[in-house]
Amino acid sequence: MDHISAELLSAAVAVGGGLGISGPVRAWIRHRTRVHLERERSARTAARAAGLARLARSRGTVRIDEQDQDGRRVVELHGPSRPDEEAA
Repeated sequence: MDHISAELLSAAVAVGGGLGISGPVRAWIRHRTRVHLERERSARTAARAAGLARLARSRGTVRIDEQDQDGRRVVELHGPSRPDEEAA
């Protein structure tokens, strides 16, 4: 009978240790996921800003209809005007 209780004790210690480690591991995974998502969002924002700057330099008017997590918006970009257009 003493042999069975020692095995149960060692199994209980192993399970308890596993549960004790799983909390910090889950927290670390959540943290790394959050960091990765922020990095991806930042890269997407930088690419979007570069694309909008390139569109703003183009002649004419560009209308962008976009939708994301924050909602839907319409952006209208007017390119640089020509000197003869300013006089008119």
